[in-house]
Amino acid sequence: MLIRNIQEMHEGNQYRVQADVTLESRPLQETIFISVPAKQAGWIRPDPNAFMVGTAMAAMWNGETRMEIDGGVDPQLKSRLTIAMRLLKRWHQSPLQPVKIVAPAAVHPLPDPSKASTALFLSGGVDSLSALYWNATQYPMGDPRRVSVAFFVHGLDVGDPNKPNRLDVWNLGIEKLSVLCQELGVELVTVKVNLRNLAMSWRLYGGWQHASLLAAIAHAASSRIYRCIIAPDYSVEHIPHPHGSHPWLNSYFGADFLEIIAGDMEQFSRVEKVRFLSTQPGVLNALRVCWDSAAIPEGHLNCGRCLKCVRTMLAFMACGQLAQTTAFPSNDISPQLLKAIPIKTYAELELYREVLAPLEAMGRQDLTAIIKHKVWLFRAEHKLRLNYLRPIVKKILGRN
Repeated sequence: MLIRNIQEMHEGNQYRVQADVTLESRPLQETIFISVPAKQAGWIRPDPNAFMVGTAMAAMWNGETRMEIDGGVDPQLKSRLTIAMRLLKRWHQSPLQPVKIVAPAAVHPLPDPSKASTALFLSGGVDSLSALYWNATQYPMGDPRRVSVAFFVHGLDVGDPNKPNRLDVWNLGIEKLSVLCQELGVELVTVKVNLRNLAMSWRLYGGWQHASLLAAIAHAASSRIYRCIIAPDYSVEHIPHPHGSHPWLNSYFGADFLEIIAGDMEQFSRVEKVRFLSTQPGVLNALRVCWDSAAIPEGHLNCGRCLKCVRTMLAFMACGQLAQTTAFPSNDISPQLLKAIPIKTYAELELYREVLAPLEAMGRQDLTAIIKHKVWLFRAEHKLRLNYLRPIVKKILGRN
């Protein structure tokens, strides 16, 4: 992979940093970019470190043997990125090989403590919103450890290149999150990227690449920040691997001049995060968790029917807050809807176990009976190791 012509561009009301990327193993050329509104241009710069981190996993996935970068990169970050590739190869038991990074060394200066700040990636989901509010409870305004800037990104989960581009959902998300950030004294920076265009596989993105793409944006902003929080999806007991955003893996995308951290959020389960968010005014209506952008009704942030929506709605119902939010088209979950949602991982199993007692106390035996049945099916699959034969298991056990 060749990374050339790293530069900045001004286009209308947008400012972007970009690079020309060419694969050597097969015909593919792409100009990749990180873009922000022109009024927020001071947040990013054309840093070769950003393009190194943002393309490495795609280079590996495409079978490239090297990554040659037109520009100097930090030697410590280069070493850590190589370790990350080795770790992912091991986790995935993959034949793919870490790429050799060819670039001159350019040591990145340490941040000025009086000017550097902490950033957070804010998707609008339970994990990132709880990380934002938890951080605000831990550090006072003005403390460099308190989040002062939040990046809301289009082109990764929101703006997934494999799904319909719902700009109305993106704009509504900006509207809702701007209000929350303003109340906390946080600047919301909207970022657009096309980094996934080098390899658009969801398996690559979820299992290998997720955090590295976020870290690329953080490195583009590394003249202004010294810590960046990528909120973890799961509590420490249930973080799966291989996983493209594991706190251990993510630390290798940072360096002495820019820490990539989890914000200590792996101490909380999903229901504990939801319970915490339920105490924060205004948050419930800004929540955006949906995976099925095509199914989201106009004027909403979520479809209310996909796996992730239903799981989140269950957690809010268990905390007594589902009826208080307008984030979903409906404020109830029907048995028919729940039956269609499978339990696929131990982390999901833990969420369903957490909501059982509160739902029982509410008299929702129509839902708890379904959950108990799904839990039994999940345990039976794994005890008999039938989960490795999932298509056949669905037919044998009648699992939806």
